[in-house]
Amino acid sequence: MMTQGNKKVLIFGAGGRVGLSLLESLIRENIDVIAVDFLPQKQLDARVSRITIDSKILDIKTIGNTTNYGNVNVLDQAILVDILNKEQPDVVVNYAIPFTWDAAKTLPNYNKISAAGLGAFSAVQVLAPKIIAEALAKSNSKASFVVGNLPDITIPIIHGLSTHIDMVKPVAGAGNVGLIEAAIKHRLAKELDIDISDLILYLVCHHVHLVVPREPGYANDGPFMLKVLHKGKDISHKLGDLRELMNRSISQGYEPGAGFSSTTGILASRVVVALLDDSNTEHRMHCPAPNGLDGGYPVIIQNGEIRLDIPEEWVQADLVRQMRQVHSRDGVEAIRKDGTIIFTQQCVNIMKEEIGITLPVVLTPDKLEEVAKEQIRVAQLAIS
Repeated sequence: MMTQGNKKVLIFGAGGRVGLSLLESLIRENIDVIAVDFLPQKQLDARVSRITIDSKILDIKTIGNTTNYGNVNVLDQAILVDILNKEQPDVVVNYAIPFTWDAAKTLPNYNKISAAGLGAFSAVQVLAPKIIAEALAKSNSKASFVVGNLPDITIPIIHGLSTHIDMVKPVAGAGNVGLIEAAIKHRLAKELDIDISDLILYLVCHHVHLVVPREPGYANDGPFMLKVLHKGKDISHKLGDLRELMNRSISQGYEPGAGFSSTTGILASRVVVALLDDSNTEHRMHCPAPNGLDGGYPVIIQNGEIRLDIPEEWVQADLVRQMRQVHSRDGVEAIRKDGTIIFTQQCVNIMKEEIGITLPVVLTPDKLEEVAKEQIRVAQLAIS
């Protein structure tokens, strides 16, 4: 990896599991990190200090500096603008969220709620990155924006909102498709007894494909595309049922209850490091929602720009259409060009019956924040 020196990355939600993993990866690349979290200042300082101490125990010679901002409500846009103006980060990453799906898993009727899809909470998931995107536009920061909150869905929504709201559009997400790609390569290397470095995958899939083998209630029929090369030769036709391979790789690669924190943090750091690299190097990887596209794709990141890296026989428009179809398996029927969210009727019914949340079938941008805050209130009440 190249040495980044004084490059700066600001992480919202830095005190959480994924945020800390991302912070750890970045400071070990000698990248300075601004850690921002709702946690009290002393608690955030202690968590970040532990990561720094671990790095020093490992005798890592060059470690990036850290600056911590605790007690920060990511929904307070004015505070975000102040921090952005003061710190002038090169990249901003969001992993802050007011209500997590992990919290919903504590409910006794979670199995029924799960069938609504994580997209049922897309208003909540998009709220923080929306406010950050607006804060970036109001600040004098020139940072690239990476979103970790359900990026397959939230980033297309934000790109839609940006058609009529002044905001900085996220360049990509991290996780999901990258988690699946890594699991498939690992599984194939073990089962075929081959060197994992000789494998190249081209995978187009969605958050839903990661959830199907692990959660109740999800339909296992969402379209995807997968091509596998071994030493440059296509071996896809030799691998049997590719959907079964994907499901097996996920279930055998990630133990029950795995939060994906460390893996997602590492994947996010790869995206960030690639965005910071101005050496003309091509960084090949998989990431969700590059440049606002629905779903996850193989990409090349070079000199701060992202482009698709797909086989010549694949057609981008067809891939995007398939990924938009998969949204419906996650509770979102469609995302309109202006950022309006249309939920499936099943999703609306489950949220009403199981949690008491009245979710409109059509959620227009002007109602997004209101619905998100009501979802947070009712969900937190149900958990308490």
